[in-house]
Parts: sequence; structure tokens; C-alpha cells
Amino acid sequence: MSRRPHLPADPVVRIGGAFALSAAAICLLPIPVLLAVATTPAWQQGPWAGGFTLRWLAESWSSVGPYASYSLRLALLTLVLDTLLGLPAAWVIARTAFPGRGALLALINLPLAVPGIALALALILAYPTWRAGGWLLVAGHVLYTLPFFIGTLAPALAQPELQEREAVAATLGANRLQQFARVTLPAVRPAVLAAVIIVVTLSLGEFNVSFFLFTPTAKTLPIDLYAAYITGRLEIAAAATVWFLALVMPATIAIERLGRARVGQV
Repeated sequence: MSRRPHLPADPVVRIGGAFALSAAAICLLPIPVLLAVATTPAWQQGPWAGGFTLRWLAESWSSVGPYASYSLRLALLTLVLDTLLGLPAAWVIARTAFPGRGALLALINLPLAVPGIALALALILAYPTWRAGGWLLVAGHVLYTLPFFIGTLAPALAQPELQEREAVAATLGANRLQQFARVTLPAVRPAVLAAVIIVVTLSLGEFNVSFFLFTPTAKTLPIDLYAAYITGRLEIAAAATVWFLALVMPATIAIERLGRARVGQV
């Protein structure tokens, strides 16, 4: 028979633990409710009043599938563009002291302080011809996720110990490419993985910018969830949300595991 772990005697720790458990319960409570709605024939009559059904999950998957596929492709394209733009920017910010560095940081983080509606409107006014092909939606996701990508990588690249290792590698004859491949990249791998997962999960769940930039041929899964909800199809909306959680929760768990490995630290 296993022993139950003893709670810490410190009352502050106990109170903190109680608040943490309460917060976790509040966050997790909607999930079983969501599953109940998605498996009830008619939720207005009460949970499982007419029995248990998988009908809504099956029906919602037929509509969720294409939008989930598009959302995933959009997230991967956003990740590629974030890497092309964000990696050099993070390197310059982390390794270079130059006039206007603070202003550049503020400019990069500016989209975080701008409402999604304003960001989408600015993109529509600036690049009206891009919307038809879905490229305006791509630009919106890049603007929204790029600050998180740079903010995750820059602290890892700025580590003094890492720069010392690179200097040692240079004294041993390694060129810049060899230093990056054999010293820098292995050292910042947790930060790189965290940045990748953060960008993908943010893009998959982004709604505000997507709501104003989507087109009939470029429509994301959160927009479809919203459409199901406002049309009164509560059970279908709940079932579609279950599929959405099944798509993003593995990435969220990966972030938590990387957090235990001190994401962003060498």
C-alpha cells in the first residue's frame, strides 16, 4: 500500500496550493461539459437525456477535416516565414548593440499591443489585392506570431556562456557555419523547439485577425467553430471543439514538457 505524499507544513504553501488546484479545476471543468454536450442527442433536454451518441462527432468531423487541414498548412507556412524573418532578427537583437535597438524591439512587439481588428484593418487597407489569394491571412498570422518567435529565441542566443563556447570553437578553426551547426544550434535547441510549438499553436487557435481576413477558400478552423456556434448548432459546435482540442492539446503538452527542461536556457 503506497503512502500518500505529505503536504508542506508552511501555511503559505498550502494556501498557494489550494489556489493552484482551484485555478486548475476552473480551467479543466469546461472540458467534461464540452464532451457531455458533444455526446448528447439534444442538450436542451439535459445531459444524455436521450442516450449517448457519437453522431455529432462524426458529422462535425466531415466539416472540421478540411478546415483543420487548412489551419495546419497555414500554421506550417507561418512557421517557415517566422523562421526566415525571426531567426536573423533574434540573432541581431541578441548579439549586436546598435543605435535604435530599443526602438526595433518595440516595433517588433507592437503587434502584441494592437487589437486584432485594427491589425486586420491595417492589412486590408495596405494590401487589398492580397486578400483574394489568402496571402493577407498569412501575413496576419506572421505579424501575430513573429514577436513570440523572436522573444523566445533572443534570450537563448544572448547567453554569455554560449558566446564563449562559440569563441572557443573559432579558436579551434571552426568557421561561422560550423559554429552554428555544432555549437549554437544544439545549445539553443530547447528554445527553438519551444518557438516552433508556440508559433504553431498560436496560429492554429488565432481568431481575431482571421475573422476579418478569411475568404471562402481560405478559412481557418476557429472561424468554422464560431459559425457553428452562432447558427445555434450547439452540439455540432461542441463536437467540433472536441476535435480542435485533440489537434492542439498534444502541442500544449509538449510546451509543458519543454518548460520542465528550462526552455530558453542553455
